Amino acid sequence: MKFKIRLATLGDIEKIVKIYSEWGKFKGILPDCLTIGDSYDDLIKFFDGTNDSRRYLLAENESNEAIGVCYIDLIFLGYNNIRLGDMMVKEKYRKMGVGGALVDKVIDYAKENNVNKIWLWTQEELKDAIRLYEKKEFVFEGRQKNQFCNKDTLLYGLVAES
Repeated sequence: MKFKIRLATLGDIEKIVKIYSEWGKFKGILPDCLTIGDSYDDLIKFFDGTNDSRRYLLAENESNEAIGVCYIDLIFLGYNNIRLGDMMVKEKYRKMGVGGALVDKVIDYAKENNVNKIWLWTQEELKDAIRLYEKKEFVFEGRQKNQFCNKDTLLYGLVAES
């Protein structure tokens, strides 16, 4: 399957919200408070100039259907670090390379912008995601106890060499 990854624009917010609506499919796997996803109102501030701290990446198939999304948090821990956040691939497009391509695009962004390190958070229940991150050479750096919804969060990092 062919797909492309590009920076999202203001006109893509509805597509992003639709993808994030699939967080609900993780109910029963993750706590309900972690399966909500971002709303239109949550997202608009990252595109209208109110908050310029994120860049959303959108994966689209040949029909321009949005099939995956993630964001790059540009203001994370300072010291030229970024965070890969809220990666989501529509269920029927998983295991087709979309998630890996999104991660690769974040790594490329880091190298092109002289970023020292890429961070990400995940939940231990998301085994497929963890396998992907480890395949991309992210290293487990620690566990944050009760970070979200009384749930531990796993912290992974990757040194971005230019």
